Amino acid sequence: LTSLELLSISGNYFDIPSSLGPLANYSRLKVLLLDDNKLTTDSKVASSIPRFQLKDFSMSNSLSKGFKVTSLGFLNHQYDLRTIDLSSNDILENLLMENNLFMTLEVPLMTLPNLSVMDILEGNIPSELGSINSLNFLDLSHNNFSGRLPIQLLDSNSSLYKLNVAYNNLQGEIVFSDNTKNLNWLCLHLENNMFIGDLSFLSSLVYPFQLDVSNNFFIGKLPRVIANMSRLRLLDFSKNKLNGLIPQGLFNLPDLEYLALSDNNLSDSLPSSFITPKLRHIHLNGNKLNGLIMHLLPNSSNLVTLDLSENEFLGSIPYWLGNLSQLSILLLRGNSFYGTFPKQLCKLKSLSMIDFSENNLFGLLPICLGPINFSSTGYVDKVDLILRFGERRHKLSPLSYVRTIRSHWSFYKEFYHYIFMGNKAWQIPHIVGFTAKRRFDAYKGYALLNMVGLDFSCNQFSGEIPPEIAFSQDIVVLNLSHNKLIGHIPMSLSNLTQIESIDLSYNNLIGSIPEELTRLNFLGVFNVSYNDLLGAIPNKNQFGSFDESSYYGNHLLCGLPLRNDYSTTINVNCSATKSHKKAKEDGFIDGETFYTNFGVSYTTFLLVIPIVLFINPQWQQGWFHYAELFITTCRSLFITCYYFVQYAFRKLSNGRTI
Repeated sequence: LTSLELLSISGNYFDIPSSLGPLANYSRLKVLLLDDNKLTTDSKVASSIPRFQLKDFSMSNSLSKGFKVTSLGFLNHQYDLRTIDLSSNDILENLLMENNLFMTLEVPLMTLPNLSVMDILEGNIPSELGSINSLNFLDLSHNNFSGRLPIQLLDSNSSLYKLNVAYNNLQGEIVFSDNTKNLNWLCLHLENNMFIGDLSFLSSLVYPFQLDVSNNFFIGKLPRVIANMSRLRLLDFSKNKLNGLIPQGLFNLPDLEYLALSDNNLSDSLPSSFITPKLRHIHLNGNKLNGLIMHLLPNSSNLVTLDLSENEFLGSIPYWLGNLSQLSILLLRGNSFYGTFPKQLCKLKSLSMIDFSENNLFGLLPICLGPINFSSTGYVDKVDLILRFGERRHKLSPLSYVRTIRSHWSFYKEFYHYIFMGNKAWQIPHIVGFTAKRRFDAYKGYALLNMVGLDFSCNQFSGEIPPEIAFSQDIVVLNLSHNKLIGHIPMSLSNLTQIESIDLSYNNLIGSIPEELTRLNFLGVFNVSYNDLLGAIPNKNQFGSFDESSYYGNHLLCGLPLRNDYSTTINVNCSATKSHKKAKEDGFIDGETFYTNFGVSYTTFLLVIPIVLFINPQWQQGWFHYAELFITTCRSLFITCYYFVQYAFRKLSNGRTI
């Protein structure tokens, strides 16, 4: 096949010699894809020089442990490469010279003028990368790189469109030279490193598409220049040490879809309203923002996530939330909102996560929660942000650029499209924090897609728990703790077949624990402590794994795992199979029985006295005698007190001391 120009054998189990000796005579070969196979060391012919000059070479996930990277000697003789992909290999463990792939392979970077895409993922960041003037895409993320970003890379490479150095150990300030202006970078990803300094370097960017500098140590105020980046789709400055105000113009960017400024020290109030029509995810949690949000997002019909938790907002929960037809995640935890549950939220049919905990809400729990579709099968946007390019969405499978190849030009066009508008560049994993199973966790991917939860804890809600709250079988977390709820535990909670955590602690619930709850096979946390529950504790299935802390503070509960030696509560010493009669014999009586007996006794007393007095005239005479004596005595005491008060008042009005 001496005329072969493109060869793809990816996704197989071939043993491929590292020298590529069997392909040495393919003088016209330009595209070679060997992903997901097994390269074997071939030292005998490692020094041979192949006749081909590749433009695109991909060998991801093909090197096994112990493989000698120096066996890839044929790369030393490739001078026309445009794309190199050696990702998902164990290269770092096999390199010899300071973990530097370029030194080990001696790839002649200075003689690769056409290189556009390089995905190596291991080794140090060489300053020579700044000399590749045609480099468009550089992804060095998820490694152990350290030190500063090479100044040559930042200043010299005017053709670079995307730079991704996320998830490394890079540090220091990011500083452009005075001559570096108007960079045409579409994407800049610096997240999860140890960069310091301010964000003034962003003024060198003209029309960025994505800016992610989250989880670093940047300080200072938000640069006002970001309010002029009209093409910005994603902005993530979360988990830094930024302070001050949010620039007003940031809320007017026409194409902004993802805004994350969470976990900083931003302060003051938000603007009266957002006019960014395409916003789908807003994360402003963990700051010091305050004021009202009465007219913040009245017409944002595309909004999927709104996270304002852990701030200082106040006022009632606004009615316009009911107009956000696509809203799936609503998190208002840890503010000072007050008032009742807004009935307008009952119009939302796509909610999957709602957290109103740690506020000052009161009133009855809404019955309308039942029809709300707490479902995990809603929007894919809940998990991934697929950014649009123009009016079209691009979401390609990582293998699609291989499987749809028809020619070299077809491959390169598809591969370029994949990088700049497809899965690798524009699919942004969405992360949301929520409390479940007694801890606060961050959810993303499959875990986020299946998280359906309701948290109304630490408020002042009263009344009974509406049975309708259990209409959705997809609920995973239900937390109504630390309120003023009364009544019985609804038996309908047994319909929550996917539930993993139920917390009803610190309320005023009465009655017994429904035996039907033992059918909840996924229940991992169950807490009804500090209520007024009574009777035997179920011990079947999952209930056999809950410890005594789940039942503290219920004086009339009995059975395992409770014991008599706890100072925090008084427990009846009985097994889970004993009846309420045994509890009464031990000296305890439940509230319902007490009030019934009291009513019967009081009624009997009122009926018996007239009957006895009517039958026995002598007792009747004695009764009226003592009654008259009691009335006379009380009248005398009243008159004495009356004259004493008048005397005291006159003395006080004359300024005298009594």
